[in-house]
Amino acid sequence: MTTPVKPLTAARPRLPAAVWALVCAVFVSSAGAGAIAPVLTERTAELARTAVVPGVVSAYFLARLVCTPIAGRLVTAGLTRRLLPAGLLLTALSTAGAGLAGDYWQLLGLRVVGGVGSTLFTVSAVALLVAAAPPRLRGRAFGVWSVGFEAGTVVGPMVGTGLFTLARSAPFTVTGLCLGLTAAALLFLPRRDGADDGETGGVAVRMRKVLAHRAYRAALLSNFAVGWGAYGIQVSLVPLFVLARFADGSALASVALTAFAVGNAVVLPVAGRLTDSWGRRPAALLGIALFGAGLGGIGLSGDPVTLVAAAVVTGVGCGVIGPAHGAAVADVLGPDARGGSALASFQLAADVGAVAGPVIAGVAAQAWSFPAAFLLTALVPAVAFVAWLRAPETLPAPARTG
Repeated sequence: MTTPVKPLTAARPRLPAAVWALVCAVFVSSAGAGAIAPVLTERTAELARTAVVPGVVSAYFLARLVCTPIAGRLVTAGLTRRLLPAGLLLTALSTAGAGLAGDYWQLLGLRVVGGVGSTLFTVSAVALLVAAAPPRLRGRAFGVWSVGFEAGTVVGPMVGTGLFTLARSAPFTVTGLCLGLTAAALLFLPRRDGADDGETGGVAVRMRKVLAHRAYRAALLSNFAVGWGAYGIQVSLVPLFVLARFADGSALASVALTAFAVGNAVVLPVAGRLTDSWGRRPAALLGIALFGAGLGGIGLSGDPVTLVAAAVVTGVGCGVIGPAHGAAVADVLGPDARGGSALASFQLAADVGAVAGPVIAGVAAQAWSFPAAFLLTALVPAVAFVAWLRAPETLPAPARTG
């Protein structure tokens, strides 16, 4: 009788096919949003006076804010796999229609529909990502999800600008077609063996129970901080600050924003692995510390080199935070729980931060100074840091590798 030979190394665990399918879908979604972003303002200006142009952008995000809690309840009700393609299809139709809109009110209504579709897609996609990713790979799953999203935001504007030179409606129609095809493909999204996807079984998780968990509350605060500092301040206050502080500020503002994106992109491929090996809490603490220090450094920078370095640190911190607090929320919920409201609230925290950040920091800048506004912004991740210090580790003990 021969003794079987054991392999010298165990096979490296791999992410399920469903995770990669969701990553591809979020890439197409974010690329589509990026493709129409550079031309949406011009398209709106063709149909209305300049004063009402911002209303089209605001309507989209207002629809997201209003619809997010509703999407969470629908996910909890077990409609996740239906919402995923339906949300993307709504976005596809509204985007294609925006290129053909005959007046301002049609365009405004289509953008509201697009905001609803985007919310249904995002909340259901994250719910399915939680269900599809094994506990020991949740950090990596959220890491590659973030890579797909960020890659789309980089590729989209370049594609959209190129299409616009061919035809003014091309960015909208081509984006709508790509989103529609992706929605059709998501009808065949594979299931992970043993995963319920929160549809046919599982337990509906009540928000009261989830909010009682310190790790979930910490994740809410850190996502609010990311929305405030990364989505809000980076695109609003940073360009204004650079223009006011430095000569040739327009070019330097672009460099600073690019530096933030580069710092984010460089760290994302490894951030998920760090989250799965170190634990959610240490990774979150590291990311929040870097993020807050970078935001404060931007406001205190007195020369271009310091500004760009601070922007890179901010981007790196943001990249580390994402997989950590996303995986922590997934750990708290578990793969088979129907926790749509908890996931929606997590997403809503970032959206609220993105809306509140520019307004509050802008008032602070006008009342006091730009450095004061950035220091105020840095206090937001500081509060999240304290919350994470008090939070327990959620990574299952057998999954820890070091």
